[in-house]
Amino acid sequence: MNKKKILFLMSDTGGGHRASAKAIGEALEYLYPGRYEVIIEDVWSNHMPWPMNLLPDTYGWLSGPGKPLWALLWMVTSYRKMQSAMFTSVAPIIKDSVASYIASAKPDLCVSVHPLMNHLGMKWIEQAGLNIPFITVVTDMVSLHPSWICPEVDRCLVSTEEAKDRALKFGMPEEKIAVHGQPVSLKFSRTRGKKYEFKEKLGLDPMRPAVLLVGGGEGYGQLYKIARRISATVSRAQLLVVSGRNRKLKKRLEQANWEIPTRVFGFVNNMPDLMGASDILVTKAGPGTISEAFIAGLPPLICGYIPGQEAGNVKYVIRHRAGSYARTSRKIAKTVQDWVDGAGTNLQVLARNAARLARPNASFDIAADIHKFV
Repeated sequence: MNKKKILFLMSDTGGGHRASAKAIGEALEYLYPGRYEVIIEDVWSNHMPWPMNLLPDTYGWLSGPGKPLWALLWMVTSYRKMQSAMFTSVAPIIKDSVASYIASAKPDLCVSVHPLMNHLGMKWIEQAGLNIPFITVVTDMVSLHPSWICPEVDRCLVSTEEAKDRALKFGMPEEKIAVHGQPVSLKFSRTRGKKYEFKEKLGLDPMRPAVLLVGGGEGYGQLYKIARRISATVSRAQLLVVSGRNRKLKKRLEQANWEIPTRVFGFVNNMPDLMGASDILVTKAGPGTISEAFIAGLPPLICGYIPGQEAGNVKYVIRHRAGSYARTSRKIAKTVQDWVDGAGTNLQVLARNAARLARPNASFDIAADIHKFV
């Protein structure tokens, strides 16, 4: 039997889009072994002309030091007329190279996991001379940008009811929408166990609350300061610090004198084990990380967010009493201390509320929905 091809259109602006596509690909192979060939293509880097192909390289700066500019871009491009003008001006410049690639790939179905791949993606499919289904999987949890919503697609899959309401507001027909949750790797489904077992597996003290501090793939700037403040404040805890690919930060963390038991990690492949062993997660408001934490019954203390697409995630966590938000290292450490001591907010209540928001089968549900269109 010939495998059907599913082409995921994305761009490596942050790690979440590729991770979502991989998670869906894992689920497709699990549910329908040997039935599909999954192609995950960074369209922007690989098929755009210079200098447009450099756009993904600017995202790290825009989502960090350049946040004010990002917030402005988000707001301006949210207006329908501006969005239409943007796509209309860009489409002629890039249509030939992308359409040629899609025509050569000959997919049986296309899936967009990026906001810039929906309106343009529909045009590319038409220009490639293909008549195939097109599905949007929105990888923003709550406050999705209007560019995600192209009413002409065959299906639009979102993470939350709040995202569905926003998609309806932007013109997506209700019959095309389904709420399945955030696609995350199948490895996180095993984090729902007894924490002491995960702690023993990692050689941690089973009697101490474990605080997991995650700085994202590149290790963001405040991570060292937050870690040091927690270490000096929360004497009953133990600390797990993930510095990502930031080697300079990892070395600095390793050379510090810690007041509490502390383990320092670089870029890791065992995040499910780390979450399974932890009692509190300190993280930025990335939708993938928050969704993984929910599956592990791990309340997130959000310490930063990208304006626009992540702002709604903070409100979502707080509204459902599944975690909190604190901006300064002093406030973060104080909140962790209160959670550990049971002052005001009970950590077990937060953990239960986080677990209630979990959608551990999201990747399976998305894969099954996609399968119906092939």
